[in-house]
Amino acid sequence: MAEMDEVGARLGNVDYTSAGPGTPGGIFLRRFWQPVYVSRELKPGKAKPIHIMGERFTLFRGKDGVARVVGFRCAHRSTQLSTGWVEQDSIRCLYHGWRFDGAGACVERPAENPCGPAPSIRIPAYPTREHQGLVYAYLGEGEPPAFPPFPAFPEEGVIENSRDLFPCNWFQTYENQTDEVHIAFVHSPGGSHRDLGREQQLPELWPEDAPFGMIRRSRVPGGPVRSTLYLFPNTMRIIIPGFNGLEGVGGWRDTYITLVPTDDENHLLFMTQHARVSPAEMPAYEAAQQAFQARCAAARPAHEVAQDILDGKLDLSDVLDHPRLLVIEDAVAQQGQGRIVDRSLERLAHSDICIVRLRRLFKRELTAIAQGQRGSDWVYSGERPDRGF
Repeated sequence: MAEMDEVGARLGNVDYTSAGPGTPGGIFLRRFWQPVYVSRELKPGKAKPIHIMGERFTLFRGKDGVARVVGFRCAHRSTQLSTGWVEQDSIRCLYHGWRFDGAGACVERPAENPCGPAPSIRIPAYPTREHQGLVYAYLGEGEPPAFPPFPAFPEEGVIENSRDLFPCNWFQTYENQTDEVHIAFVHSPGGSHRDLGREQQLPELWPEDAPFGMIRRSRVPGGPVRSTLYLFPNTMRIIIPGFNGLEGVGGWRDTYITLVPTDDENHLLFMTQHARVSPAEMPAYEAAQQAFQARCAAARPAHEVAQDILDGKLDLSDVLDHPRLLVIEDAVAQQGQGRIVDRSLERLAHSDICIVRLRRLFKRELTAIAQGQRGSDWVYSGERPDRGF
């Protein structure tokens, strides 16, 4: 135990939390494509403000159906650009009508003479793509890496997407994802995993380095080996149930989960799941999915419910019928650590072996970046995780 405490003290001195511009963590995350929105929620002709890694941007979908990300403010008088109008493949500012195309160039200034384009006036613009139901943007310097960031699911079926806000630092959730022991306590006793019967199935865990980041191997007593992939810097690939009331159709989901900081104290969890739904099952599946989405729309946001539980206004037993119960359970545990956990107070144990490995790898990368070095090139060839049970 003393040895693990010493390891925790050494690793706890690293700044795992910062994601803003110019910080080692921010530089690291900006070297990769990041999801910024769920595609179905961005309608043609609409603009949205987005907050990603300590910066604000404007996301809009042109009348041509293409999603674009540009700067947050108009170049004229600095008002918020997302309050304006989308016109074809451009956005017009609400304040004085200046219009900018998807590349950030000012293409019209109505009150000026001449009122046409002003090529020297620009706002930032960022490479933007869509993949498996999510809008991605590259917010770093230089040319973006190859797209997509990970392969599409090859089998026939449908893609399920969700987005949840977590009011805590993103790295707390990434650490939680490496920690399979928490399932037996956070999710199982009467909660979202109650039908899996894993309350007392405490797994043996061992991590392995991989070209793409890290693999967590685990095994419950008498069971096969389960693997979970951590695609650095902020994605996990895992096979899990759907937990949306539709588990009977589509089976266990091959799942990507990506954690994107909005700032150092908040992040978005984007989940992309593949459900193996046959054509014959599709009508029933679509009806059930619509009913589930309606339940989600009518329910309070998971992070608000979690905060009420932390404040003593509710108990987890009061919200067992919430459609996002799994997210509430995780949010209670992670928000309960504080917006940014004080790792100097931790007492690490043997079951934290995967968290220790994750921190060591991040310490190596963040130290290299702080010293002006490039760091590792993470390469993912698309191998799948193993369900394990």
